[in-house]
Amino acid sequence: MKKILVTGGAGHVGSHIIELLVKDPENQVISLDNYFNGSTENHIKGAEYRTGHTKDIEKLIPETPDIVFHLGEYARIAPSFDDVEKVFDMNILGTFAVVEFCRKRKVGKLVYAASSTKFAIEGDGRHQSPYAFTKATNVDLINNYGRWYNLPYAICYFYNAFGPREKGVGKYATLIAKFEQIYLNGEEFTVVKPGTQKRNFTYVGDLARGIILTAEKGNGDGYTLSNTKAHSVIEIAQSFGGPIKYIDGYYGRAESGEAPNKTREELGWETTVDVLDYIKEFVKAHPRKNKPIESVYESKTV
Repeated sequence: MKKILVTGGAGHVGSHIIELLVKDPENQVISLDNYFNGSTENHIKGAEYRTGHTKDIEKLIPETPDIVFHLGEYARIAPSFDDVEKVFDMNILGTFAVVEFCRKRKVGKLVYAASSTKFAIEGDGRHQSPYAFTKATNVDLINNYGRWYNLPYAICYFYNAFGPREKGVGKYATLIAKFEQIYLNGEEFTVVKPGTQKRNFTYVGDLARGIILTAEKGNGDGYTLSNTKAHSVIEIAQSFGGPIKYIDGYYGRAESGEAPNKTREELGWETTVDVLDYIKEFVKAHPRKNKPIESVYESKTV
């Protein structure tokens, strides 16, 4: 059997990767998660779940995996300014331990889930938040381990995952699931000014399929996993039907610029679900009893 370790396997994207992997009876799938942002509700039948920090990977994983999918990191931008100690603990100490584990155990391949924040248009993307800095630093680390120790690896870049099991409440909620909760509660959609900032929202099932494809056929850096069409936060709120309330605050990373596109060019990967179609189906399945009041956005010239 092929032994496969997924760090962060109880998280949003990690659970979907496991869901695909366990379909092959020849795969022995193990999840390692500290449940900082993961949930037991995301457990998939057929996988084994172990609880712990990635910096303790040596004692928690006595097996030598054929493949390690490393997603078990701190993965939010705006809260990372307040959580800087947690960010460095999980993303620097934890990931260094994972990379060393792969080197010492001679793991067949390390597949790393990097962040599109590295490609931000305005300024140097890697320095725009503690989260972005640590993720870009880990890309450097893994690339260098490939040079120094011939570590087999592939690096993927995620873009704004959405879809089933996305967290919609609390400090670490992500946009689409958070807006779903606002819609269901009949509340105003709070949009951080200016609201025109765009994101390449990518369906979680497409991300999972892409990272597994990269593990099978990719090597090295530069495998971006994104929907080619970007949408503004205003568009997203409008798709739910509004009303929209503008607020001051940190609006997240700058928009992404040109990024390597090896996933499409080399592997033939494509997305299958557009976020606006996904929202349309959600709204259709959950009709509001009362028509929402006129959107702030729609009532003025922008």
